[in-house]
Amino acid sequence: MKTKIISGILIPTIAIIMYLLGNSWVEVIPLDFVENEKINHLIKFQSFGLILSFITLSLTLHIAPKSKKFLKFGNLSELSQPVKILGINANDSWYKTGLSFLVVITASTALFMYLSLGKSASWDGLIPLLPYVLIFSLTNSFNEEIITRFAVVGLLDGYLKPLKIMWSAALIFGLIHYFGQPGGPIGVLMAGFLGWLMAKSIIETEGIGVAWVVHFFQDVVIYSFLLISIWK
Repeated sequence: MKTKIISGILIPTIAIIMYLLGNSWVEVIPLDFVENEKINHLIKFQSFGLILSFITLSLTLHIAPKSKKFLKFGNLSELSQPVKILGINANDSWYKTGLSFLVVITASTALFMYLSLGKSASWDGLIPLLPYVLIFSLTNSFNEEIITRFAVVGLLDGYLKPLKIMWSAALIFGLIHYFGQPGGPIGVLMAGFLGWLMAKSIIETEGIGVAWVVHFFQDVVIYSFLLISIWK
């Protein structure tokens, strides 16, 4: 049992470290997809992330075959375990809980990003950048959900209580965002809360649907601000 718990923490941790290091590793790849240097870098980094996430996915399924039960959208009619401080009541289904947090978290992310990058943003350039925004949001949310959520929940399920799994996911997802967007201490807290909530959704619905959708919308906001700030 201890070996399973250690591997459940070690494998996602190693994958996350590699994911973070990949940001600098891909700089040596001599491929140019677009003229913009920063967007070209993001294309290479997201491609690296996809390779790493599929390796992590395969390794998780090999070590914990039962984790495949989480590789579906999930049952949103399942009731959320109540958390009064967050306004989650005993009779709330994940349809209601997921939608509520989708709206609140997306709005909070948009406000944070506006305060951080709003002044340097050029909204006239958003339309031609939308394909990049959507593709990067889709791949990044998938990569991070597999590495920081699915692997953690899938490997630790049955060996730790759900609450401990949720806090493990919160810690992992929060810390990797210190140097990300949103970043710094506030970014760690925001990402940590999202990690905790999304792990809760995966465990209770037995699927990654809510987590991936909510994460995707956060990334749409983040990449919209990020790309219009660097596009020339």
